[in-house]
Amino acid sequence: MAANTITGIDHLVVGVKSLAEAVDTYARLGFALTPYGQHEGMGTGNHCIMMPHDYIELVGVSPEAADSELRRRLTKSLESRGNGVMAVAFHTEDGAATHQALVRKGVAAAAPQSVIRTIGTKPQPVRAALSMVRLPEDALVGLSAFVAQHLSPEAVRRPGWMAHPNGAVGLDSLTLIVDDPMAAKDAYESFFGAGVAAITDHTVAVHLGDHTIFLCSADQLTQLHPDVELDDAPKPPAPVAIGIKVRDIEETARVLAANRVGFRMLKEGMIRVPPSETLGTLIEFCEG
Repeated sequence: MAANTITGIDHLVVGVKSLAEAVDTYARLGFALTPYGQHEGMGTGNHCIMMPHDYIELVGVSPEAADSELRRRLTKSLESRGNGVMAVAFHTEDGAATHQALVRKGVAAAAPQSVIRTIGTKPQPVRAALSMVRLPEDALVGLSAFVAQHLSPEAVRRPGWMAHPNGAVGLDSLTLIVDDPMAAKDAYESFFGAGVAAITDHTVAVHLGDHTIFLCSADQLTQLHPDVELDDAPKPPAPVAIGIKVRDIEETARVLAANRVGFRMLKEGMIRVPPSETLGTLIEFCEG
């Protein structure tokens, strides 16, 4: 990977028009969510689905009038594509070293930026900090991305926030539709290093630690997700599906059924939840 400083996916950023609706939707899917968090001085807020080594961030525009790059990108994404995955954060233990390594590779990465989030309300709100290195938009086909170093991980990885009724324990994969998977493969290997990508039947799997990013054309999506039907598939390049690991797939099915979530049990022992139940993103649960 990039100078061996990026170890996998840190979190997925899911842009939503209404955080209140997103909280209700993802709670029905069986996730526990953190209290509301305000990005200081950025005009955005979030709720997160924390897991031991990665997480999903549901982000929306906050009442705060502050302007920021994140708020502008969020607004643009919601206007052009609606709710859904809008960015990926990759994990590093050293943001400064990652930035230096990327610059040496010729990547026009932005200098590390401190991001502070205040979670919850008085009398004891939690302050969480991370260092963010934003990547240029053309660094990775189909992805708006940045690299994150958590400066206070203990503030957000609390047992109660990681106890999900659906048994979720971690991210597994992200699927992107792109115009030319082979060209995208070259871009990903140029960034992460030779050998991270494997080709199977004209689809590409990029292996990053415990995570996989799948690249395929819109016509090849059923090779990765058999019999999938997306009524309103976005124009490529775009993220379309998230894979999530759970402890027990039967337990997950029981929670979804109890909450009256529409889903399909696949013969591969996985559960598929359509975008209509998730605010725009196909979600597949698998045991892991």
